[in-house]
Amino acid sequence: MKSATSNAVEHDAKSREDILDWMTGYLAARLRTDSGSIDVNKQFIDYGLDSADAMKMVGDLEDYVGFELSPSLPYQYPTIDALAQALADLQAGR
Repeated sequence: MKSATSNAVEHDAKSREDILDWMTGYLAARLRTDSGSIDVNKQFIDYGLDSADAMKMVGDLEDYVGFELSPSLPYQYPTIDALAQALADLQAGR
């Protein structure tokens, strides 16, 4: 249980696993498949995400994690696993 002095960022922080689950579900819905068929180590481009899709994903991911993200994240971290880890690390350092 978090203390009463925990700030909102800590309270709303998503774990790596939370982000992996969200992103896997997001991509599965976009591809109209089940989340079990999504390989978290496969690059976004290999799933057919173009720049417009990546921008939409980043916007939706911002809503999920609760803070602003760089639109270049899917290019800096080109897999679900890499991006989830980067976001979890970012939140841990906030």
